[in-house]
Parts: sequence; C-alpha cells; structure tokens
Amino acid sequence: MKVVAVLVSLLFLSACGAQYENMSVNERAKDFAVTAEEDSAEAPEAPMEGVPEVAMNRNTSVMEIMNFRTSDSLTMESETRILRSYEEFTLYNETYTILENPFFIDDESLSKLSRIDEEYFRTKALVVVVMVESSGSNRVSGENLIMKGNVAEAFIQRQEAEIGTMDIATRHVLFSVSQEELQGVTEVKVTTGLSIQR
Repeated sequence: MKVVAVLVSLLFLSACGAQYENMSVNERAKDFAVTAEEDSAEAPEAPMEGVPEVAMNRNTSVMEIMNFRTSDSLTMESETRILRSYEEFTLYNETYTILENPFFIDDESLSKLSRIDEEYFRTKALVVVVMVESSGSNRVSGENLIMKGNVAEAFIQRQEAEIGTMDIATRHVLFSVSQEELQGVTEVKVTTGLSIQR
C-alpha cells in the first residue's frame, strides 16, 4: 500500500512540473506576482537576514507593448533602456534609425512610434528591451513587466524557427508605463521563455 501511495505522489509531482513547464512566460510572471503578494502579506515587518524582501514586488500597469524589428544593429549587442524623456527617445530613435528606416516595422507600431512626442513623456515612459537574434525568422514579444524594488523585470517570449534564415535581426520590445510607476527604477532585467516554431 505504501508503494502505491509513493507512486501516486510521484505521478502528481511530475504532472505539476510538466504543467509549470508548459506555462507561458506571462503565466509564470502572474504566478510569481501572486506568490510575492501572498508572501508579503505573511512576511514580518523587518526582513530576516539572508531572506529576499518580496514586499517590494509589484505588478506594473503596462499601458501597451510594442514589438518590432529594425534593420541590423550597428553594435550587434542586446541592451535595455529606460526612456523618461523625449530627448532619450530621440537618441534611441537615432541609434537604430527607427523612423528613418522603418522597413521591418509593422504599420501599427510605426504609427504609435511616430506619435510619441514631448507631451507623451509628461505622464508616460518606455522600458526598452533590444535583443539581437541570430535569425530574422525568430520572433520576440513582450508579455509582462514586474517591478522589484529598483528593478523592472521584463518577461519576454522568444520563438525560434525550426529552420531559420541566416540573417541577424534586431528585435525591440517597448513597454509603455506611467512615469509614476518607474520612479526609483534604475535597472532592467530580462527574463525569457523559449518555444520552437514548427
């Protein structure tokens, strides 16, 4: 009887693990946020030594997410940026010649980008993730953004083509958030999930 109980327990644990593996990056992020909220409700006021302080974790109200590709990056390096002003957006725009060479940008994203002006940054800001992909057939899309103290964690879903082209592509994910939400945020961390396009 004990052997049967152990086997049932192992099957249950395997099923739970498989279910987590099949979750999208967004679902994992939501799961993390819920866990963080539950932990913070039970956490003591003074954090114990060596235990991470989860009370600072919070879901972010992302206003919109733009995903697009540009022509090849000059530096061919992935990077992150926090754009709090129109001047910072202008520098980012010039670095990747986004509006000057919009060949790979979809019409909807291009329209949104062209409407960004000084007024935009009175209330909003942009968290930018730039990823250099080994194939133009790979897809990259933003799913969620979670604040952890002074860190904005960007959850990105990558899809690699089973048979991809040999060109290198620069993919951009822009999270539009309020200026208020980004107060005190100085760093961007990127967490990626991976799937294969068949």
